[in-house]
Amino acid sequence: MGFQMYTGGRYVLGSNVSATVKMGPFLSSANGNTVMDSLTIAQADVRLSKNDGAYAQKAESSSATHDENGWYDVNLSGTDTNTTGNVLIAIHVTGALPVFRMFEVSQPAP
Repeated sequence: MGFQMYTGGRYVLGSNVSATVKMGPFLSSANGNTVMDSLTIAQADVRLSKNDGAYAQKAESSSATHDENGWYDVNLSGTDTNTTGNVLIAIHVTGALPVFRMFEVSQPAP
């Protein structure tokens, strides 16, 4: 798996490698408080914007899987991380508030 680390307010991913990222917490759109731990988050629900470009669904075909307390694991492929710079991942599914997170994709150190 590719590297992922948190550095000074940003999450860094290696370029052209697969990775699993945490997205959440997903909370109820009805009250903004209840943890949503049984959502179906399909490939098409996971939207990526590379360097402020147009959104597209992630290339990796799996659905997100619940980890705990409304946090879900989202698998990314090398195609999802093939552009260095910023990648915004956004997910909005019925019943939950939208969740988004910015990542920086960079070349691994030699």
